[in-house]
Amino acid sequence: MVELRHLRSGGRLILPPVIRRFVALSCAFLSIVCSIGCRSNQVSLPMAHQAFAKGDLETATGVLNELADGSQTLRYPSELDLAVVELASGKAPEAETRLRQLREHFDAVAAVSVKDAASMVTDDRTRDFALADYEDVMLRTLLAVCSLSSGSGDATAYLLQAQSRQEELAERLAKADDGPRYNLQVALAPYLHGAIREASHQDYDDAERAFRLVSQIQPGFLPAAEDIARASTGTHSPKGHGVVYVVSLVGEGPQRVEEVAATTTASLQIASSILKTVRNEADDRDEPVLPNIASVKVPTVVVPESPIAAVGVRTALGFLGATQTVTDVGTLAREQCDAEMPWTIARAVARRVLKETSVAAVSDSIGLSGNAASVLEFAASSVWSGAEKADTRCWSLLPREFQVLRAALPAGPQTLEFVPLGHGGQPIAAPINHSLTMENGRNHYVFVFAPGQIVSIVDSAP
Repeated sequence: MVELRHLRSGGRLILPPVIRRFVALSCAFLSIVCSIGCRSNQVSLPMAHQAFAKGDLETATGVLNELADGSQTLRYPSELDLAVVELASGKAPEAETRLRQLREHFDAVAAVSVKDAASMVTDDRTRDFALADYEDVMLRTLLAVCSLSSGSGDATAYLLQAQSRQEELAERLAKADDGPRYNLQVALAPYLHGAIREASHQDYDDAERAFRLVSQIQPGFLPAAEDIARASTGTHSPKGHGVVYVVSLVGEGPQRVEEVAATTTASLQIASSILKTVRNEADDRDEPVLPNIASVKVPTVVVPESPIAAVGVRTALGFLGATQTVTDVGTLAREQCDAEMPWTIARAVARRVLKETSVAAVSDSIGLSGNAASVLEFAASSVWSGAEKADTRCWSLLPREFQVLRAALPAGPQTLEFVPLGHGGQPIAAPINHSLTMENGRNHYVFVFAPGQIVSIVDSAP
């Protein structure tokens, strides 16, 4: 039995060897954490975001490549962001290849269960990074955007995969009786699918069904009514005209940040269920005893304020209009995060319980009791509490919204003027001109990247 003796030598407190060893290890651990934090500050995701928002795509690419080649923790979030920068840089084939590889990787990563114990020793950042459901659907949708830009010819297949994945995830949510509930409706995929089918000049029924689905998913998207009416009459465009689709990626997208959240009755009940599963306790009468935990660190979603509301489009013929929201990524991210919050809090509570239990077991195994055991358990809890952080990883270069504008233009050379519009409809930056050649009876796609203002314009392959 080890006793805690307050022995002083020259005014210093002398602790038993076991406590000294623990304190030394704790300090070493915190030193490593701090040193990692200092090194990671040399390049960071915020640096890449700032460069991207300013249109400095070269710097954004360099930072993201360094992050992807460095910490395993940030590899996949950095690669997702890198694909967006590659696409905005006009490197659609590279972005498509990267996203295909990432799709295969994430499909191989098992879905994280609310009762998953893999990260109970440290925190959620130790787990393999997994996509949120809306990110999963967006990955396949952006593959279609890459294909339209590069001309690879796989856009339709990617869009069908996106819609199939969306249905699969929605079915999984519906079957989970005790799980979270949230909206998972990404209208961009059926919208682009409808546009492609309509341009075949044959599959108008498919196009109409796709546009009706868009209207159901995004009732506020008013152009869907015109799309449905046009497809129902079997008319793609007036004679001698082609159609341009302006797809704008507007605003800075949802980010995950750490906050302290209070525990709730619901989250504590879920935590008890997690602990019973981890401990393989089948008896419902044997409920785990939870300590008095008032709050824990959790990730929450914020959407940074952006001055841009939409992109205005003008030609020599006049003002064509402003792009309108077909998919609100920020809202999708917030809804999923809010719905999952009781489970997120519960995992943090269960993790704290398991840590405290393991420290108590170590204390018993080495014969500590009384003050010595209290010091050990307090020190361990303090070290872990200070080192643990919420998992704030996400696909952070997705836009706040995907917006679209469709316009029929005469075949031949055209110059489009794009201007970023503020929330009051006023221009907030100088317009940018973009030349293209319209083809009779065919679609042309232009992708505008505008996180705060227009930073790049990428055309579809001829």
